[in-house]
Amino acid sequence: MISNKLDTIKIKGKFKFYHFIVLSDDRKLYQLPHFKSKRTCHFKEIVYNDIRKGYRINSQWVSKNRLLKLFVKCDEVIEIY
Repeated sequence: MISNKLDTIKIKGKFKFYHFIVLSDDRKLYQLPHFKSKRTCHFKEIVYNDIRKGYRINSQWVSKNRLLKLFVKCDEVIEIY
């Protein structure tokens, strides 16, 4: 059964080299839905790991400091199904 749930997210910024990772106005990182090879990557929140001091993005650990350097400010509103 297909759910027609619609979520609206206000994007405050994106990141260079990580085109599908966005920062929302609630200061959380999200992965937007996209295709990776023949598989679909779904919308999800990316959780911060205190022990590693970073995020797990595309099966790699990325530090918070690196993401701050790659941050690009933008104001957008997107809708996710």
